[in-house]
Amino acid sequence: MVRRAPRAFVHGRRFAAVGLAIVLVFGGLTARLYDLQIVRGDYYGALSQQNRILRLPVRAERGSVTDRNGRPLVVNIPGFEVSIIPVDLPRARESELALRLGALLGLPTEAVQGAITAQRQRNPYEPVRISPTPVPREIAVAVSERGELFPGVRVEPGSIRFYQDGELYAPVIGYTGPVTEGELDDLREKGYLLDDDIGRTGLEATYEKYLRGTYGWREVERDAAQREIKTLALRAPTVGNTVVLTIDDRLQKLLDGELRKGVLEDKFTQGVGIALNPQNGDILAMVSIPGYDNNAFARGISAKEIAALNADDRHPLVNKATSDIYPPGSTFKLVTGLSALSEGTANRDTTVNVSAMSFSVSGTPFYDWRAHGTLNFVTGFAHSSDIYFYTLAAGTPFAPSVRGVGPDAIAKYGRMLGFGAPTGIDIPNEASGIMPDPQWKQRTFDEPWSIGNTYHEAIGQGYVAVTPLQLLNAYASVANGGTLWRPHLFKEARDVSGTVVATATPTPIRKLDITAENLRLLRESARRVVTIGHAYMPNPKLPIAGKTGTAEFGASGGHDSAGRNIYGFHNWFVSFVPKADNTDPTAEIAMIIFVFNSSKSLCENCFNPAVGMSQRILEQYLLEKP
Repeated sequence: MVRRAPRAFVHGRRFAAVGLAIVLVFGGLTARLYDLQIVRGDYYGALSQQNRILRLPVRAERGSVTDRNGRPLVVNIPGFEVSIIPVDLPRARESELALRLGALLGLPTEAVQGAITAQRQRNPYEPVRISPTPVPREIAVAVSERGELFPGVRVEPGSIRFYQDGELYAPVIGYTGPVTEGELDDLREKGYLLDDDIGRTGLEATYEKYLRGTYGWREVERDAAQREIKTLALRAPTVGNTVVLTIDDRLQKLLDGELRKGVLEDKFTQGVGIALNPQNGDILAMVSIPGYDNNAFARGISAKEIAALNADDRHPLVNKATSDIYPPGSTFKLVTGLSALSEGTANRDTTVNVSAMSFSVSGTPFYDWRAHGTLNFVTGFAHSSDIYFYTLAAGTPFAPSVRGVGPDAIAKYGRMLGFGAPTGIDIPNEASGIMPDPQWKQRTFDEPWSIGNTYHEAIGQGYVAVTPLQLLNAYASVANGGTLWRPHLFKEARDVSGTVVATATPTPIRKLDITAENLRLLRESARRVVTIGHAYMPNPKLPIAGKTGTAEFGASGGHDSAGRNIYGFHNWFVSFVPKADNTDPTAEIAMIIFVFNSSKSLCENCFNPAVGMSQRILEQYLLEKP
């Protein structure tokens, strides 16, 4: 018989401890449940509802751009956006997907991997856009039909910004680009999101407020894991407004065709053409060659492409019509002449006998392109005699009785005509130019002004520098009878139904403090430039008036980025066309052709390619039916 040891008795205090622990645990749970459902039930109920139903933004399509006659210049074409939902992508396949998707979209593998990693940290249940711009249909199909190769990837409809004749209009219209995280802080209040595009340059930037559409929204239901179940409600977005420009596409292409032909024939390497209505400041055409294709930015420009554009010494990213400055040459004689006429130091009959081709001041020679003989104001302007305008500016031995008007007066009337300040045109980055005077030289170089500076200023050399638009606008103010208008490219904005929502109002900068008689004399002189043959036009069909100009701007020699010879000269021709062969301020078009790195020499009598181009363009535009 086996004897068992008696079982040890469990003390009552242990039972009490266990019971107390059970009471505390269930008491705590009861208190927590009371807090969740009674005390804070409404708060957590609202949170759970927000988790279940969420309102998401729906991207709005950007508005289009047309010319004054309704021809589309910028449109949106269908495309597809590629994004990834990180929670649907196994971590083990991240590297594989980043490599495959990056190769398909032309993106670095590291960029795709970085986007996925960042989104996993923010919210792995939300998609992150991988393609910086919408992709073509063939890529969308390749991704959609091979889902096993692209886990977590989704393709949704989008649109691609497409610029018709991209290189022709890029300097004016510009391009859009994605909003950066740094900009989002300021733009969030205006309704922008991180994936938004915004106008970066040109008219895309200036008229962002009209072009940008209004976001819509869709209300979606989600499960507890934040996965989208279904769409409960939808408000469609509003497409942005159509911006109508003052530009006439037909004239734009006439200018572009002539300038490109001149480059191909090696008459010059770069060029600018602008036309405007002198009666209200409407820009009818604006061409800058070489330009760039803004479609490269729309599709997502590569680092290699942008580096090549920046390295090009012809500066294709710069709108040369408004953002670069050049010596105006003899076209500036308009300013010198109006200064002398307005200050009373010269009149129509002021005579200078240009009996030699040069003279010297303190051993420094100053030249003319020929010995013209006796000239009055009209013939001095028409033959573009440098010595005649040296005399009007500072006096010369050729006309001892003529008192020069001086540099301060020339600067005064130059500024009145718009030089030395932006015109105020509605595209960004307009240059101011330089309208020098003795005070400017003292401030800038700490040197006194000399008579040689005045002579150089009188013929548009030396320190004077203008944009082509400033020069054209000055001539337009003479052509229209004395009003300097603010040039503009915007005509109106129309909503999706075609209703006009905004219209440009022509804005005068100032009325010139110059008599009608003196303005008429300048118009007559500009017409004589053509009729005497200085600006030779064979068989002219229009009463074109204008002024030639040639300026030396740098050393000749070498080659530019396009491999063409550098010659170091500019050629200008500024023109306007009155309704009849008279001096009335009736011109409805003023135009400037500016070509540089010209292969022709400095002399004013040499062939100026801008003259013939101007004649052909104006006659085709005004006389031939489209």
